[in-house]
Amino acid sequence: MSLNPRRYDVRELRWLAGTRAGADEAPRERPLRQPNRNRAERAARSAAFTEVLQRQRGLRRVVDGERPYLRALPADPEAEREVADWLGYLVDVGGHLRSRDALSYYAELGWIAPGVADALERRLAGFDAPRHDRPFSPADHRISLVSVVRIVSCASEQ
Repeated sequence: MSLNPRRYDVRELRWLAGTRAGADEAPRERPLRQPNRNRAERAARSAAFTEVLQRQRGLRRVVDGERPYLRALPADPEAEREVADWLGYLVDVGGHLRSRDALSYYAELGWIAPGVADALERRLAGFDAPRHDRPFSPADHRISLVSVVRIVSCASEQ
């Protein structure tokens, strides 16, 4: 079994070779690179988004840009769980007021029908105070679109 010097810290190798006084005194040639969690998070969200859209395309044929995507709330228990998870996420991230604004925004975009937005806004009061309470980011809105597509998929499966 051979040792691969690339797997060791440069300071430790120099200390073992006796070329420097000690591992703590040797300067680091390059700082250790921290993993970019944002990049990994973006990749995971993108993969989930793509998977949901592919699943949606297989279940229900959408005519070029047919909007709103969610015209009515399905009565299916699985759809109810998806709605509860989505609204819980919205409230947890942005609070009640921002969630209400986001639902109105989604209705303007044509993701959900105005009647659906009203029904969802009435349900927001049932969720606890948020943990984060920050403005929504584009990634949060993307998660919302994925949630809308999942809810529509539940309606298509009936």
